[in-house]
Amino acid sequence: MTDQPQGSDDVTWELPARDRRGKLASLGLISLGLGVLCWLTPFVSVVVAGLAIACGVVSIVTRREYRIDWTAVVGICLGTAQLFFELVLFAMRASGL
Repeated sequence: MTDQPQGSDDVTWELPARDRRGKLASLGLISLGLGVLCWLTPFVSVVVAGLAIACGVVSIVTRREYRIDWTAVVGICLGTAQLFFELVLFAMRASGL
């Protein structure tokens, strides 16, 4: 017996993200941790935000048989928000505000 309903052979089934195995399994958690860390480190926040985004993207695009890891998505969002915040601060400094 299979877990798929009868007559739905064309549907692709995805495994939960928590069931990932191997070295790439923790990239979502690393992305989330770096995303939080980039808001706490004022001097290297751009670098840490870039690493958070990179780890999250690698976690999402590899192992497509698994669902998207919510920790990777949150890490990407936090890193992107930090980069946007730094861009706004840079624009304010450049304009003399």
